[in-house]
Amino acid sequence: MKSTIQTLGIFCAMFLSAAHANVTVTVNASAPWQGFMNVFELPANGGGYVFGSTWGTADLRAVISGSTLTLSPNTIGDPATFWYQGGGGPGAPGNKKMDANYYVQTPDGTYSGQTMTFQGFVTSNTLTAAHTSVAFIKDFAPDYSSSNTITVPLVTGQPFSINLALVNDPARHVQYGFETIGANVWSTDVAPFGSVKISVITIPPGNPNVKVAPAAAWQGFLNVFDPANGNAFVSANPWPTRDLAAVFSGPTLTLKPNSIDDPAFYDGGVGNKTMEANMYVETLKGTLSGQTVNFSGTVAANSLSGTHTTLAFIKDFAPDYSSNVSSTVPLTAGNFSITLITDPDPNRHIQYGFQVVGPPVPLANIGMFGSVQINTNMINSYAAWLAGFDFFNFTNPNLTGSGDPDGDGLNNYTEFALNSDPTSSVPSGKVRSEVATVGADKALVLTLPVFNGASFSGSPAKSATIGQLNYSIEGSNGLAAFDQAVSEVTPAMADGLPTNSSGWDYRTFRLNGAVGGATPRGPTGFLRARTAPAP
Repeated sequence: MKSTIQTLGIFCAMFLSAAHANVTVTVNASAPWQGFMNVFELPANGGGYVFGSTWGTADLRAVISGSTLTLSPNTIGDPATFWYQGGGGPGAPGNKKMDANYYVQTPDGTYSGQTMTFQGFVTSNTLTAAHTSVAFIKDFAPDYSSSNTITVPLVTGQPFSINLALVNDPARHVQYGFETIGANVWSTDVAPFGSVKISVITIPPGNPNVKVAPAAAWQGFLNVFDPANGNAFVSANPWPTRDLAAVFSGPTLTLKPNSIDDPAFYDGGVGNKTMEANMYVETLKGTLSGQTVNFSGTVAANSLSGTHTTLAFIKDFAPDYSSNVSSTVPLTAGNFSITLITDPDPNRHIQYGFQVVGPPVPLANIGMFGSVQINTNMINSYAAWLAGFDFFNFTNPNLTGSGDPDGDGLNNYTEFALNSDPTSSVPSGKVRSEVATVGADKALVLTLPVFNGASFSGSPAKSATIGQLNYSIEGSNGLAAFDQAVSEVTPAMADGLPTNSSGWDYRTFRLNGAVGGATPRGPTGFLRARTAPAP
C-alpha cells in the first residue's frame, strides 16, 4: 500500500510490508470444489480427445462425507454404445477414457507470483491398475491453452505435499485438486475397481492455548435470575462489555459487579436480581473442535466483597446453545489455568472468558464492592486476533502472516499490526499522513495504530519491537536512502480517526525539519512505516 500527499513540495509516503510468500492450501470441505471431465477414446481406438466440459462433482464420483473425500471411477448411466462396449449394463466394459478433475480454482491473480503448496493425507487407495489418481496444482494460461502442472500419486497411509511456483500474471488461472483417470464403469461394478479416501479438513485448525489478549474479539452476555423466586431465570441478552463493567485499560482487565440504572432492579437501593455477567471470546465455529483447550492468565488482585463471585471458564455449547460442558476455576490472586477437551462436532460453540455473579449495584456505589484485576497478554496474539474474523466464505484462505485473503495488498501480519480487517479490502481509515502544525513548525506527520505499550527509540529511524511484531518509522529526502531523522509527536494527532480495538493505540511521527520557513527542509521528504515479524 502507498499513500502520498503533496503540500509545499513535501511528500509523505507509507509503505507497508506485503511481500509475496508461500501459500498453503488443503482439502477443506468449505472450499468451492468444482468438476471438469475430459473424455478420450480408449487407447485401442486411437486415444483421441473427444470433448471436455464442466461436470457435477457427484457425477465425477468425487464426494465429501463427514471427514472423508472419496474418489471413485466414473460411471455413466447412459447405456449407449458411445459409452459402453456392446451397450451398458452390469459387466459391460467402458468405451471411453474419463479424465475426472475435482478441483478448486482460486480467484484469478490472488496468488500470482507466489509458491503454492497443496497438502493432504491419503487414508486409503484401493484403485486397481485400471485407474490412477493423483493430487495436482495447475497454473493455466489465460486462455487455458496450456498449463504448468505438478502432480503426486496418492499412496495409502501417506501424506502428500506438492509445490508449484506460480507465474506472476494475474490473468492466469490456478487450480488445485485431484485427477482420476480410467475407463468409465457401470454403476453396479464400481466396488471391485476400488477407490481413494482422503482426510478432509472441515474447518481450519485453531490454537488450543488461549490467553487474556486485548486483541481477541471479546463479547458480553448477561443472564438474569430472580432470587425471590427460587433464583428462577428471568432473561438472557447480549450485553456490551463496558456495561458489564468489564474493561481493558493499559496492561489490566478489570472486572466489577454489574451496574444498571433501571429502578426495577433495586429494592431500596439494593439489587433484587442476580446478574450473571459473562465476558468471553467465542471462537470461529469448529476451530477448537476435538482439541484440548487451555485457558490461562494471571489474577493481579481480587477485592470483590462477599456479595459477588467470579471465575474463569471454558464452555463447549451444543449447536443450539441448549446445553454446555464447561471447565471453571475461581479467580484468586496468582496464576490460573483450566483445560477442557472439546467435542469434535464442528457445529458446537466454544467460549472462554470470565463470569461475575451477584446483584446489580448502583453506579455511585460500585467502588465499595471491589473488583478483579487480571494481567492481560499485552503481547497481542496473532492467533487470538485472527480468530475474531470469519473466513468461511473465502476459498481456503492463507491464514499465515504472509497471506492476504482479502487481496488488498496488505498481508495478514500488516493488518494485525495496524488493527485492520483481513477479510475486507476496504481501507480501515486508521492510517493518516498529512502536513500539520507541530509546535512552531509545519511538519510532515504520519499517524497509525500501534500495539499498546510499544516503546520507540533509535536514530535516525524510530523502531519498536513488541510481542510478535517490529515497527519501524523511517524518513527520507528522496527514497534513495531512508536516513533522515524521525521524532515521535505526543500526544498522538488522532482527532477524527476511527476508534481502535482494545490492544492498539494511535501514535504519531514526524519527519524532522520544518516545511517552509526561512530554512525549509526539502525540496522533498518521505515517511514510511514498515512492519515485520519480530526476530
